[in-house]
Amino acid sequence: MKPTPLAKVAALIAASALALTGCSSDGDAASPSQDSTLSPEASTALEQSFTGVSGDLKLDPVNVDKDVNLFVVSCGQQVPGCSTPTASVVEAGKAIGWNTTVTDGKLNPEGFATAIRQAIASQADVIIPIGIGCGVAQAAFQEAKDAGIKIVGGGGVDDCTPKLWDSERLWIEGETPESQWRIFGELQADYLAGKTNQQVKAVALNFTGQSWGPWITEGFSDKLAELNAGSVVTTVDISDPEQADGSYLQKVSTALLNHPEANALIVPVDAWLATGLAQTIVQSGRDDLLVIGRGGDAPVLDMIRDKNSGVDASVGFALRWGSWGSVDTAARILDGQPAAWIGESIQVVDAEHNLPDSGNYDGSLDFEKIFLKAWGK
Repeated sequence: MKPTPLAKVAALIAASALALTGCSSDGDAASPSQDSTLSPEASTALEQSFTGVSGDLKLDPVNVDKDVNLFVVSCGQQVPGCSTPTASVVEAGKAIGWNTTVTDGKLNPEGFATAIRQAIASQADVIIPIGIGCGVAQAAFQEAKDAGIKIVGGGGVDDCTPKLWDSERLWIEGETPESQWRIFGELQADYLAGKTNQQVKAVALNFTGQSWGPWITEGFSDKLAELNAGSVVTTVDISDPEQADGSYLQKVSTALLNHPEANALIVPVDAWLATGLAQTIVQSGRDDLLVIGRGGDAPVLDMIRDKNSGVDASVGFALRWGSWGSVDTAARILDGQPAAWIGESIQVVDAEHNLPDSGNYDGSLDFEKIFLKAWGK
């Protein structure tokens, strides 16, 4: 399959606009370059953000093992950023015909390890960790590997040395795990460069709990520099415990107070916006801020529809598509096949572009039909 890398997006805009029209709730994918106040560079960057990156989903048949015990290890069921993809993997696990169980990592490394060990004790055949990289629970993952359990990524990264997982989930062919995560930040930079006409002054929230958090932040700042479109005025580090107890909200409020010159806020996890951050932004009186999240989660898309809710856009990625891809990866590993590239699409969603009628951003492909056919269902 052939990806649509960001470097080639400008050349593909004309061809892509018609294809992406079906993703918009109003069917109107009018080019933002029609705004004559934007510079050509800003207009191109904005169009790139809406075009995004995706790949094909072409799957060979796979022999699906029966009586498989699949354990989905959630990073923390109390937050949508973990519980929503967990539910999607459970949905796919049931669709393929497996016994599916959820264990809760409770948003801390000790909880991650405990949840993995629960799966081991319950004689799991496959573990799919959601929002959990290998390095934060290396000892527990090693125990699972030693027990003969297959470990397949649920969007996280196998950053252990040596690697312990049987496979990460393969998103876009030609991209590495790091470059894929950086794409989220790059698209955030494209969007803000266009919306501010190359005058970005951003407060960047940096998630330190997983290796992919800084990759998003770095992708944003590097793309902003490449576009010569402004700067990051301050970076706010946020850990898992701060997310869990909500204490990060005060850190964000302080950063916004200390930087009245900021005109944008980048958020690496949509769930933060849905569980207090958007309200904090509104209460701060900073309605001048452009706020862009990452995830395309349904509650955040509802906020975008409502407007004046503290969120302007999100980098949507087809979460359910990816979750089904993790189960497909597990099936292929059990069948002795290599993992397949699943081509999960990534695009900026705002009130006028790529916004579904309801629910999460899922892309425009009937991925369920393709997966089920490959699984012989």
